[in-house]
Amino acid sequence: MFFFHPKTSVTALGGAEKRFIETLKVFRENNMEITVVEAPPSLLEKQKIACRKVVVPLSFQKTGWLGTYLEWAFWIAKAFFKGFPILCQAKPNVILAPNNTLPNLACSFFVCVVFQTPICVVVHHFDSPFSANSPKKSSLFESYRKIGYSRLVSLVKSAAFYVSISILKRTNAMIAVSNFTTKVLKNCGISKVEIFVSGNAVNFDLINKAKPCFKEKIFEGVFVGRIAKEKGVFDLLKIWKNVTKAKRNAKLLIIGNGIEFPAVKKEVSNLGLEDNVFLRGGCDEAELFGLLKSSKLFIFPSLFEGWGLAVAEALACGLPVVAYDIPALREIFGACESVFLVPAKNVDGMAATVLDILNLSEEELLRLSDYSEAFSRQFSWDDVARKDLELLKTFKK
Repeated sequence: MFFFHPKTSVTALGGAEKRFIETLKVFRENNMEITVVEAPPSLLEKQKIACRKVVVPLSFQKTGWLGTYLEWAFWIAKAFFKGFPILCQAKPNVILAPNNTLPNLACSFFVCVVFQTPICVVVHHFDSPFSANSPKKSSLFESYRKIGYSRLVSLVKSAAFYVSISILKRTNAMIAVSNFTTKVLKNCGISKVEIFVSGNAVNFDLINKAKPCFKEKIFEGVFVGRIAKEKGVFDLLKIWKNVTKAKRNAKLLIIGNGIEFPAVKKEVSNLGLEDNVFLRGGCDEAELFGLLKSSKLFIFPSLFEGWGLAVAEALACGLPVVAYDIPALREIFGACESVFLVPAKNVDGMAATVLDILNLSEEELLRLSDYSEAFSRQFSWDDVARKDLELLKTFKK
């Protein structure tokens, strides 16, 4: 397995990383022999997962999106050459790419070609070039431009997308986290590869152990995610600016890291929200869940999602959720009474919905909290991992 996870200045422990760690625990319980080639710092070492680990350093230090892609390219080459002799000894039955980012895909595919070994890819999400409301194909490049990326970055991100699709067409099997992700793959011309849907889940043991960081819910709103344009972080600030017009002292906590972090910090100042918006950066899961439990409402204006793990974790912490109405979130959480979906990019509409919820009675907020927790109970990592394991076992020699 090639497990590339960006450094914490790019992202914190994201959904793909959490999924891999949780499913790997179940794989090991079922006595699967596993070799993992990963980027530092070793996430598996912290989890004390017993498997063979090879850590390949990230030696290319550049900032910005283009620097990130160059770093990826260098890591792909290093991981392949360092992992090659180790995999010669391991002789794996299947190569699993636990994420569909280009470093994971490219390394796994090169090894697959050299060893003539089957490859299975876990596909979390793609920044789909298809409209949420229409099957008509639109330009991914234009989509990136609309959310604020430069022409060059939009071109590079679009190119990475189509290279990834080209590799996926040559795989043996895929595990998609949602039916929407499967639809996107098929819309992109992937019709000959079998796609299995197994979903995502929540670590209830960690959430139940986590204590609120404060005695009271001191934050009216909280966001958790990568600090990037496609996560809607700049819309989030506009939304909160509108909220503070009605609730002057309303506080928003933003948890997460990303390339856009300095730009978000600057925009907070530009909007005069220094006393209302607090940037936490990344944190461990115990603190994350404690901070969620210290908040009244989860706000998630993300434009591209494959499942929405951050939403599920917020529900498990007893929070109602306001999010943009995008296909994956509608599929997974559309039936949840405590998830309120607002048309994408409707900043005023989302601000109004946030205020409606914050103005509810304590009794009604408690009812929504109980409903959130109950709804999240359906998401079990054990169930997800066993579905994945059933597929991987079909590749036994």
